[in-house]
Amino acid sequence: MNLVFRYMPGIFLILTLCCCSRPTGETIALSDLPPVIVGAESDSIIEIKNWLAIGPFEFNPLLTDPKKTFFRKDLKRYGITEGSVNEEAIKKLQKKGIDVFLIDSPSPQIKLFEYVFEKLKKKSNFYLVSRIHSEKARNVTLIIDGSYSYAVWLNGDKLIEVKGKYNTNKAGDRFVNVSLKEGENTLFVKINRGSNVRSWDLICAVAPRGEAERIFRVNYSGDFVVNPIITGSLEVYAGPYMNGKVEIMDGANQMIACGSFDGQNTNDQPFILSSLQKLEEGFYKAILTIGGEKLEETIYKGDYRKFVNNAEASVAEISSDSPYSGDLTAAVQRVAFLNDKPGDPDSSNETRFLNRNRVFWGYALYRMLHKNALTQLMTYTDENNNLGVFIFHTGSKQRQNIPLVIIVPSALQGNSMIEDWYTSNLDQIETDNALAGQYGFDVAWIYAEGKNYSANKTEKEITAVINRLQSEYAIAGQKIFIMGDCEGGRRALVQLAATPNRYAACVVSSPITLSGGIDGVPVDLLSQMGDIPILITHGTDDNVSPIENSRRFYAEAQKLNMPVKYAEIQGSHVCISKDSHRFVFEFFSRIESGQK
Repeated sequence: MNLVFRYMPGIFLILTLCCCSRPTGETIALSDLPPVIVGAESDSIIEIKNWLAIGPFEFNPLLTDPKKTFFRKDLKRYGITEGSVNEEAIKKLQKKGIDVFLIDSPSPQIKLFEYVFEKLKKKSNFYLVSRIHSEKARNVTLIIDGSYSYAVWLNGDKLIEVKGKYNTNKAGDRFVNVSLKEGENTLFVKINRGSNVRSWDLICAVAPRGEAERIFRVNYSGDFVVNPIITGSLEVYAGPYMNGKVEIMDGANQMIACGSFDGQNTNDQPFILSSLQKLEEGFYKAILTIGGEKLEETIYKGDYRKFVNNAEASVAEISSDSPYSGDLTAAVQRVAFLNDKPGDPDSSNETRFLNRNRVFWGYALYRMLHKNALTQLMTYTDENNNLGVFIFHTGSKQRQNIPLVIIVPSALQGNSMIEDWYTSNLDQIETDNALAGQYGFDVAWIYAEGKNYSANKTEKEITAVINRLQSEYAIAGQKIFIMGDCEGGRRALVQLAATPNRYAACVVSSPITLSGGIDGVPVDLLSQMGDIPILITHGTDDNVSPIENSRRFYAEAQKLNMPVKYAEIQGSHVCISKDSHRFVFEFFSRIESGQK
């Protein structure tokens, strides 16, 4: 549910018409903006969905790089200081012909592209204002994500500036501790699109400190090192935590370096652990201890290209027709693909994202060569002799009768698991793998043929994946589960209808059930799903997969007395916390243990 997909032009048009407010020329007052209410004892996340928008401002693309327009102070020419705005300033801007309008979104992910209606390539900066009314003075954390560059002020004080961020894949990227005063507080954001007119998004929420710390530990588990390919030093981002300890462990789990920080805001400057020049080249484990909890991330010290060349040579020496040889070949192809990507020297965020993937899949290959990988690429050959690749995660190779979860992707646009962004979605992959491990499941992330998806092809793929795993692991034949979100939820339900006797249970989030074309409309396939337990959850404010999909499916299932459970939850199609699938594994665990 954490990713937003659009499936057809018709849906895109409907969403645009429903979610966008074209500036009308009417005078807008700051007081017309509904305030975000933060209660005195509020203990949950409050997503900010209402904004007053100013702009976007124009520039000359023939003379100026759109990325550099972020540094222009568009408001200064009107005598307005960035970061601060009042009623008089809003009136002045409108008198000068600047667009000022209200955004009332069902989702916290504000997609500013949808609010630009002409001369798109000449627009660069938006300013957004939110009113936060706090019933008492209290300490909270702002959870923020944006693209391409953005800056945030609270009550005129600049909190943070982030430059060169390609997307909002985390949905909760920066964690900034702030003190709200009693009564009215003004949140002010400047956001620049960079070169991509469609990547012009903002997500912002107010969270109690404890909840923000929990979300940080989830979202940044395995991703707290600013650049995981290190040379002489290592930099750490600790989000809302101001105190922590960093340790470097070698392959024998011996600590070889450590350091602590106290009272440091790493939103301003990462904590630096230096004097690592003498470390030998290779993989290490970084451990960040914060609030009594430990986060772990794999890092690489040295010349990563040298490692890739050596790994390629090692795999080339293995002459075998075994499936494992095919796995190693796929892993080398993935690592080589990442190694050849150019990256963007102007974007530290893109460098971090790319290097994290390099280290993750490089370490997976390293462990595959030693035959002790827990997360790895695996290959299969289906009944038509088609070769495919999937991601497999196991908690331990020593267990018996292991239940398996098949994760079905949403609409993918690539041709290969090896090169697709889906394989780079490490936040969700690592989080779901960790949840699966907690509840005793192994996980197979299938590709479903990417942009060449069909239900029939996916059925053959799942059959081949299960056959491969059962030939080498103690996968229980009667304990196969299937899950998916949105379009992936529709596909999971279609597969359940095709082979209901294969699965022990199915969980789908925000599924599309009322459409699907020749591959199947789930609501029409209900009678073919047998008596397999199904759990559906759907956000009441979902603007991508409307909630009527699940309400209608559940109503029809009740008529057939089918074992379908349904829960409506607060929220939209965006989840700020990456552990939103915990309920999936809890449900599967109850089914697996014989509970209802």
